[in-house]
Amino acid sequence: MIVDIEVLQALYPSPAFKSKTPLLAGEKVYRVGVGGGRHYQRGNGRIYKSLTTTLAAVMPPSEQLETWRDAMADQLGSTSLADQYVEYTADYGTLLHIAVADFVRDGNVDWYAKKMWFAAQLSEIGLKDKALNAATNELVKDLAAMVQFFYDYRVEVIAVELPVFLDCGVATLVDLVCRMDNKANDQTVLEAANRHNAIVNLKSGKKGFFDTHVLQLEGERRAFNETYSKLVGYEIQEVYNLAPTAWRGTPKYKIKNQTEAANKISDLFSLY
Repeated sequence: MIVDIEVLQALYPSPAFKSKTPLLAGEKVYRVGVGGGRHYQRGNGRIYKSLTTTLAAVMPPSEQLETWRDAMADQLGSTSLADQYVEYTADYGTLLHIAVADFVRDGNVDWYAKKMWFAAQLSEIGLKDKALNAATNELVKDLAAMVQFFYDYRVEVIAVELPVFLDCGVATLVDLVCRMDNKANDQTVLEAANRHNAIVNLKSGKKGFFDTHVLQLEGERRAFNETYSKLVGYEIQEVYNLAPTAWRGTPKYKIKNQTEAANKISDLFSLY
């Protein structure tokens, strides 16, 4: 059995958010990986099961995910190579999240420096030669797509990679908590933007959004509201999935408002 322990904090809490949540926003949380499952331990010693680990244990297999995994196994030649591919994509997504947090914190991107950093990190996880070059260039493009989203929706960041908790014993990290417009900023009257607080779950894959993503968002929404709503004075209602697309000329992304879908499966989430 392999045990990995990692100390976590929010990659970025806004000054306003941090001032309202001084203990929670600065709290060290330990993410513990045991035999492929993730758990979180807070400073007070309480242990929480990961939201993704919980959902994977109790819900039936996703037909979409199983079909995708089978297709990858056929394409790569074996299930072990498909599993390795999944590990690489998880690391790829982590690098994209860190880069987004850096952009939020710095307010800009040094594209050459970021490309070199991507290449160094991808090399450490085992990519070489053409695969390394392709993945590095793709990460740069994906980051550009995320920056485009921030501009289009006039995103005001509240927190990035924020630990949140449910009293039932489940925890997770929220990719992005923000205030944003309800559509890309092609409107001429700012009052028509219907700005609102939201959770946005970033996906690095380009194969679309799955049913499991909606359950993840419902868990994140509940956990944020249970952990922070009384402190910050508002609840999160709107939830989105966001992913870069395979663009060529201009940075592009796909975004889906999953709020209605999350509302519909709320009872199912409670059952799980």
